[in-house]
Amino acid sequence: MDIQFNEVVHRYMPGTPFEKLALDGISLKIPSGSFTAIIGHTGSGKSTFIQHLNGLLKPSSGTVQIGSFTLTAGKNKFNLKELRKKVGLVFQYPEHQLFEETVAKDICFGPINFGLSEERALNRARKLLPQVGLSEDLLEVSPFQLSGGQMRRVAIAGVLASRPEILVLDEPTAGLDPEGRKQIMELFTNYHREHETTTILVTHQMEDAARFADHIIVLNEGKVEMEGSREQVFQHTTRLTEIGLDLPDTVRFLNEFKNRFQLKEVPLIFDMKELAAYMAAHVQKGRGL
Repeated sequence: MDIQFNEVVHRYMPGTPFEKLALDGISLKIPSGSFTAIIGHTGSGKSTFIQHLNGLLKPSSGTVQIGSFTLTAGKNKFNLKELRKKVGLVFQYPEHQLFEETVAKDICFGPINFGLSEERALNRARKLLPQVGLSEDLLEVSPFQLSGGQMRRVAIAGVLASRPEILVLDEPTAGLDPEGRKQIMELFTNYHREHETTTILVTHQMEDAARFADHIIVLNEGKVEMEGSREQVFQHTTRLTEIGLDLPDTVRFLNEFKNRFQLKEVPLIFDMKELAAYMAAHVQKGRGL
């Protein structure tokens, strides 16, 4: 499903002393099947942006087109339930969304609410648990007896169980250690490839944006600062730093290397092994080997 924003403006508490402009005339397209990262400093409009994708928020003006659904200010000509069936949203700290008595009931809640039979929903739950790194033995266990990492995986399985065509991830690795981050991102990457979803990742982790996304959108003060491939975006190192964003470790290292030795240019490299190979070749060349 393609996603199109057309001159979208969103204001919180309009007409009051607390009015705040969160999105300022955003126009962009997220291609169907892409893995898109949304990056920007705190307050740039990222969370407001993604809440328009399943109708949690509507534009103050402009339109949001999601497949055949159109969100327009003050109008709702379709059943939002149908939109939310197609757009799965994994919030930051999704384990806080758990509420059912058992893991099985929590995972099955979404699919059953969207019209799937209890039997088919339970079959999906059984298949999903191994995919998110959990055992089927946990189906009848209370989710509140699990570790924090296990609870997060159950919550994620609950979103995936509805088989959304668009998967929206709002800082899904927040609070996790590096190994936990890696496992969760690999889970989403595998799901993206297997189901050919349109995946949208909001993240402060530049490594995740550079490693997983094929399309990156940079928001700044409610506007689109830049967008494109990771090569197109991360070549603007000075501007990204100016608006308060970090650079991927490899990009930052090469940028400092370039400045230190007054090189005309260095390649954009996002993989540590490729960086090591480049540096080894550079050293050998310097020695005349």
